[in-house]
Amino acid sequence: MIRGIIRPAVFSRRRVVSFILRRRSFYASPLSLKKRLSKKTIEVDESSAAVSATEIDFDELRRKMQGVVDRFGKVANEAKLGKSNPQIFDNLIINTADGEFPFTSTAQTAVKGRNFMITVFDPSNTKHIVSAILASNLNMTPIADPQNKQQLKVPLPPVTTESKKETVKHLKESFEKLRNGPGGHSKNAHTLASIRGDLKKRLSKKQKKSDEDARAWNDFEKLHKQYCDKLQELFKTAEKAIMK
Repeated sequence: MIRGIIRPAVFSRRRVVSFILRRRSFYASPLSLKKRLSKKTIEVDESSAAVSATEIDFDELRRKMQGVVDRFGKVANEAKLGKSNPQIFDNLIINTADGEFPFTSTAQTAVKGRNFMITVFDPSNTKHIVSAILASNLNMTPIADPQNKQQLKVPLPPVTTESKKETVKHLKESFEKLRNGPGGHSKNAHTLASIRGDLKKRLSKKQKKSDEDARAWNDFEKLHKQYCDKLQELFKTAEKAIMK
């Protein structure tokens, strides 16, 4: 009778031990689980960087490259306006009695004839704005209005052949940067070259290349050239407008 009592107890204990061992094999602490998931996530992210021909989003690539062209178009328009651009002072930092503030928080600019007319919001900042303009590399001299302490007149500098050439030089630097900037993978591709380099790198991750992959790359190369040509045309048009 004693044996009859002991055997079930032993059998039950073995089942409990076996159950516990099985549970342990599936158990993972929060830290170890996090490590496993993190490792798995990294592996997925790395593999997702590869792309095949059927996965290339040409609409997205067009959108990115058009964004580069639009950005240069804005730079080109600013270059054509040159020093007659009323936003020329917007990047200045004004050191006031209350601290440093951007120019746009302290004044606004308008163009009247061959002069900039600056309206200062707080007359106590007028002298600080004058100092900031004189300290800049704009080669401009503000003239205070004796009748209005909130008004400054800034004569536009004369436009010369040399100043035009200097403007074109800076514009060309922007053009080269946006077209031929550093390539390679980047989450924030800012140049035509970096967009091209990103796609090339992702295609190269494929172990086996198909004819379809090669055709897709050739199609992209043609598309890339179209946007390079657009950028080139914008530069030539702006250069002509500046030098006339």
